[in-house]
Amino acid sequence: MFSYEESNWSRASRAMRRKYNTVLGSLLLAGAALAAPCPPAITAIAGQVAKLRDVPAPFSPPCRLIAPGALRAALDRKLRRDLPVAPELYIEALARLGFIEGEPGPVYSHLLDFYASQVLGYYEPDGDEMVVVNTPAAARAEGDLVWAHELEHAAQEHRFHLPSRLLAMRGDGDEQRAASAIAEGEAMLVMFVLNTPGVTPEALALAETAVREQARELAPSGVPKYFVADLAFPYTAGFAAVLRAYRAGGWPAVDRLLAHPPASTAALLHPDRPGVPGTVPAGALPPVPDGWQEVFTDSVGEWGLAFLLGRRLGKVEADALASGWDGDRLRLVRDRARPDRWAVAWRLACRTVQARQSLEEAMQRNLPALFAHLAPPGQLRFTWVGAGRTLEVLAAWPPPSPRQRSPS
Repeated sequence: MFSYEESNWSRASRAMRRKYNTVLGSLLLAGAALAAPCPPAITAIAGQVAKLRDVPAPFSPPCRLIAPGALRAALDRKLRRDLPVAPELYIEALARLGFIEGEPGPVYSHLLDFYASQVLGYYEPDGDEMVVVNTPAAARAEGDLVWAHELEHAAQEHRFHLPSRLLAMRGDGDEQRAASAIAEGEAMLVMFVLNTPGVTPEALALAETAVREQARELAPSGVPKYFVADLAFPYTAGFAAVLRAYRAGGWPAVDRLLAHPPASTAALLHPDRPGVPGTVPAGALPPVPDGWQEVFTDSVGEWGLAFLLGRRLGKVEADALASGWDGDRLRLVRDRARPDRWAVAWRLACRTVQARQSLEEAMQRNLPALFAHLAPPGQLRFTWVGAGRTLEVLAAWPPPSPRQRSPS
């Protein structure tokens, strides 16, 4: 599933902060901004980042200022411009698929409030510039940590074009989430190193623990758990992955991750597995039925599958089942004439036949409840086709029209 975190833009946050002020929020803004010289603190930190990460000179992205009062509207414009579907439709899709519960209508307003409350500034790769919210907090020490993090995103663009590459991953939300985790994890490591005298193994372990603890404490009012977990994942899993590389091979090992980030959350979460997870092409799914509209076609990935199953199962069981993931593609459609009728075609590949069988059994028990809002009562019917390591699921999917049927 395409993801809100770092999907099309860089961002920073003050949401999870203790000693190291973990940056977790979402900076998704655009719109009118005033050109201005960068605050001296940002210019100084840019020099520190360039020295630490060997960024070729000159390295000092220009700055733009945005007024705090304009932030919420700018955030809304950015989301509507950059997301593959309208935010309200995306949130409704998550509700139809069982990722979030309750009435989806109020969720978007709560998300805007939450994200807007976190913003100090962010790096914009399109213009290679820092966007700064014009607030006193931006000049305090708290802001220094954010600028170290965001300037490292600029360094990632200058050295590896990683932020721009993230923009091109719209068609595979799972790949985007995994690559975003590396981008965020490395930016956090830079922030930590620049603000911690004498980086020791003990200090790194403490920082990793603090990130996990602060992620568990993040609970904004009115925001479904999916968005909170989706926001925290690149910081927790990404920081852990980057720290593993740093401990094993220093900055050269980290640079290899930036140049070649994992292609899926499965590869990110299981770096020691031999080989790479497979892929399921969109062509393996049935075409959009006549009279229906495609909402999106995307990859759920191991992380998304574990979260979805975790809505019904315990975390340990859900994670174990999802760890058998070896590729997937999901197509979500809705009836043009009946907007209350949605349907899903989902093809999953598993690492072993046993993994497929276990996953199929769990999904047969739990998907009817998770997908309960796809179709009106009494109209949700499933087709299950399990063969070898592959599972195909059709939920409320209409039969092909005569025109779409293959010739006999």
